[in-house]
Amino acid sequence: MTRNKWLIIAPAFNCDGQAASQTMTDKISYLEAAGIELSVIGGLSGKRDNRLPHEQVWPWGPSGIRYEYRYVTGNRYGRGLRYTLQTVAVSILLSPFMFIERIMTGLSGHWSWAPAAAFKAWRLHQKKPFDLIYSSGGPISAHLAGWIAHRLTGLPWIAEIHDPIVASGQAQPTSLGARLNREKFIERLLEKLVCNDAHVAWWFTQAALAAARSRNPQLGERGFYVLPGVMPPEVLEQHVYGEYLNIGHFGKVSGTRSLYEFLLGLNTWIERNPKAREVIRLHMYGGGIDARARQTADQLNLWDVIVCHGRLERDPVTGESGRTQVTRKMQKCDALLLLHGNDPSCAEYIPSKVYEYFWARRPILALTHLNPQLDELVGQFGGIIPTNMTPQGIADSLDVIWNKWKSKTLEPSDASPIGVDVAVATILKHVTDAKKRAGQHANA
Repeated sequence: MTRNKWLIIAPAFNCDGQAASQTMTDKISYLEAAGIELSVIGGLSGKRDNRLPHEQVWPWGPSGIRYEYRYVTGNRYGRGLRYTLQTVAVSILLSPFMFIERIMTGLSGHWSWAPAAAFKAWRLHQKKPFDLIYSSGGPISAHLAGWIAHRLTGLPWIAEIHDPIVASGQAQPTSLGARLNREKFIERLLEKLVCNDAHVAWWFTQAALAAARSRNPQLGERGFYVLPGVMPPEVLEQHVYGEYLNIGHFGKVSGTRSLYEFLLGLNTWIERNPKAREVIRLHMYGGGIDARARQTADQLNLWDVIVCHGRLERDPVTGESGRTQVTRKMQKCDALLLLHGNDPSCAEYIPSKVYEYFWARRPILALTHLNPQLDELVGQFGGIIPTNMTPQGIADSLDVIWNKWKSKTLEPSDASPIGVDVAVATILKHVTDAKKRAGQHANA
């Protein structure tokens, strides 16, 4: 197995602001510095990268086409009236075919990107051979494409698993009749293919690796875990104490990663400190508030302390990327709120946003769930984790932040943030070790 020309398969490659993109794009300069010539196959959701050969392919299924078309239209025209009219029209046109697709496959919409990307990989390899295939996701279509391309080309394949393919606590499917069972079956099959056929595969937490290995002991020493980290920020903003205690949350919220618990704690804290209501502000970046939290904000009358900014995208005037704008906002906040989630999969998952938080060098208030590794990381960087996730426990943590803010001592740890360079060095070492094992096996 050589280490000089790699083909990366990453559906969200170069998609501004997406963690699945940043995890891969941040590694590019380090891989190239190691003497590796890179090419990429990505989806249409990202912008074409001029630094290296970058092919963008459409999915073959109607659901996938609709998914990518939204990004293409949004990137080209913005998300105004034209975007709405065009995407609604395309959705209507594709809806009959999507219905047939769902009945026939029972799989999520982006699955059809995998055969399209694998076919493109095979075509590119015929024209100008590669030495290795590297799938990175994010979407499981990345690894399905990687496995198919591996089988078509015979090339070594390495897999970077961002989120566990099989969710923790997921039951073994008993029938392939139901759509949900078909998806679970495919997920378990794909995890097995990764553990059987990938020359090396890595996960982003100790627990995720342990769970995958317990289901697939054949993985052996070819599996490892690595903290992905992020690149140092391109911009630096000086934090200044102002008239408001500004707490920022960055990223999406959902039913399983809800703002609900924090709002209950915030309300309890405001009841303890009624005057503080006038100076605390919770800034939400990256999307709206989940339904349960919205209902809670209505019931508790908290909208006067919540500021929703939406998703930050490339500024057409300054040219700043959404990621750069987010970095500036993080560094200006007094404290950062990290919501981990509340389902069993949290034990095997660390939000990638936490690595950006570390680089922002602002204190973190983290609501974590069943993940000692994440708790240890947050503690290393001077973060605050409530002793329990009750409203009283969260309010106690807000008291700590409040008192430090008033005394202007709300400062983070001076520990060195986690960069991408260490992750790349670890990956290259394991790839080299796999090459040695393959050579020893061939000579045996």
